[in-house]
Amino acid sequence: MARFRLALALVALGFSPAVADAQVKKPPVKSGVTPPTPAQMQRVASNFNVLMGALQSKDVPQVVKNVLFVCIYSNPFGKISEGADKAIDAKKVDRNNPNNVLGAMAGVCGLRPEMLQQQGQPPKK
Repeated sequence: MARFRLALALVALGFSPAVADAQVKKPPVKSGVTPPTPAQMQRVASNFNVLMGALQSKDVPQVVKNVLFVCIYSNPFGKISEGADKAIDAKKVDRNNPNNVLGAMAGVCGLRPEMLQQQGQPPKK
């Protein structure tokens, strides 16, 4: 009797196998976003590696780490990476140099030279 009541309650709540099966078979909603190319995925993975290394490094000032952490908490990493790549392209610097990538990401995330000076460290050029 208890099983019958449980089954009846589940059906009443919409947990019947027919409802679950119908939910699984829904077609995916098109969002208009194209998937990234393999080259874009490689670039984003490289940028993410630089970011994680910077957050774990003792050589990176804490203010830079704070700006990067708040930025990745608030924004999709793909957008941060795209912005860094655009900044690197605009400055025409080597994108394979992790310091250039880190500087571009920090700039995209809102780091300004004054912030480094407030911490007592001169900005790197």
